[in-house]
Amino acid sequence: MFTQKDLQQIQKKGIRIDDINRQIKYFKTGFSPANITMPATAGQGIMCLTDGDEKRYREVFRQNGPDFRITRFIPASGAATRMFKSLYGALEKLEGRPAPEQKAWIEADPEMASFFGQLAKYPFFEDLDLADGITPAGILKQILGEEGLSYGSKPKGLLKFHKYNKVDRRSSFEEHVKEAAEYCGSRGGILRMHLTVSPAHLDGFQTEAARIIPPIEKATGLEIKISFSFQKPETDTIAVDLQNSPFRNADGTLLFRPGGHGALLQNLDALDSDILFISNIDNITPDRFRKERVGYKQVLGGILLEVRSKLFYYLKQLSGGERVEKTRLDSMVTFLQDRFGIAVPDQLTSWDAPDLKQWLIKTMNRPIRVCGMVKNQGEPGGGPFYVESESGEITLQIVESSQIDMMDPEKAALVKASTHFNPVDLVCSTRDFRGEKFNLTRFVDHNTGFISEKSEGGRTLKALELPGLWNGSMAHWLTLFVEVPVETFSPVKTVFDLMRQEHLA
Repeated sequence: MFTQKDLQQIQKKGIRIDDINRQIKYFKTGFSPANITMPATAGQGIMCLTDGDEKRYREVFRQNGPDFRITRFIPASGAATRMFKSLYGALEKLEGRPAPEQKAWIEADPEMASFFGQLAKYPFFEDLDLADGITPAGILKQILGEEGLSYGSKPKGLLKFHKYNKVDRRSSFEEHVKEAAEYCGSRGGILRMHLTVSPAHLDGFQTEAARIIPPIEKATGLEIKISFSFQKPETDTIAVDLQNSPFRNADGTLLFRPGGHGALLQNLDALDSDILFISNIDNITPDRFRKERVGYKQVLGGILLEVRSKLFYYLKQLSGGERVEKTRLDSMVTFLQDRFGIAVPDQLTSWDAPDLKQWLIKTMNRPIRVCGMVKNQGEPGGGPFYVESESGEITLQIVESSQIDMMDPEKAALVKASTHFNPVDLVCSTRDFRGEKFNLTRFVDHNTGFISEKSEGGRTLKALELPGLWNGSMAHWLTLFVEVPVETFSPVKTVFDLMRQEHLA
């Protein structure tokens, strides 16, 4: 299947031939749908907090969080092209028409009429060069094109998201730094942030960092350390044709494609941190909503620190030389059931203490993630479900709709009964009880990737995405879901979202 030249190309990318063969196998066999058994709901898989609970966990984090090495991790490599899909469509319709026709077309389109009617309110308005007599098409070119702001090709992190006044207009990157400064700083006064970016946009992020960091450091007294990384070439996946043979470029070389956000697991794995807060670059709010968002980040962090402390206490007992009483082992089993929804094997009741002890060590000695969940109000996002693996283990997982066989009436009914979705709001612990970093690649469920059809040079191909970062890539982590208010979730998926109340400063 592969020539010597192919093998050299694969080796140069740093990909193992075994991985390539496994990817081709998945193209041929497909991925089995997620075997969801029931949705996680409030009180049944999703932890619901009282005001007293929130206050206690917030205080746990405020008192103890700064003692840990915390990193704010933000995937920020994607271009904002889809955010401006409607503007691209309008430009295509308007370009070349006389100005009166353009005006009439806009007035007949409610969405675009609203956009142009509110244009002066947008945070990027002051950056436009609006000469006298400029047409609507000319304005759209100013926003999207290289002769203007190039917003159609820039990453969301470098776009102006919030407008406080004509001078104070902030990018989402700047807002994330300001927010992180309120809960991620260490006792030594250091704030660590890490963004994954594309090589083409690194200069832009570094320039923006140089602009925004000094005044934030001056205002907070923190030393802000921002690092960047790229999606690694060895995480690319091979493309195939419709017959599942390797897809070749016009020059005969193999075509590789980015492996999706699941490829960022290696970037995450490379960070030297105790605690990581993860969310998307476009989920951020202006100052007036920050207090609530920061408060719930601290709540999630406090829950993580509490369960982490309990797990480490148990693991040290289990790994010590002293005998652990059966009643103590049973209490550990109950803790795993109650806190993490771990289904206990049927044979557990017949195990003697040594077997139970080994099962507990294996089950508890894993990375931990605490995930915020919001009530489903029609926003897209993976849902929280109990999922049965091929080995029969039932665990809490974040499952995308594309992983579920919606043609199966039973599974479709379970999806309909789900009440919450994942806004990508996670806090994670990636060290074991001895202080050693976990090898995160050991906890991936490789059977949870995605296959889609794409095109290249007018030819159809099949592309494979690696297990999603907070889906299959974290499938074998200890998982705890916590209900958080929908107000903590304010994504910007389209340019029009910038005019939603939660983004008006």
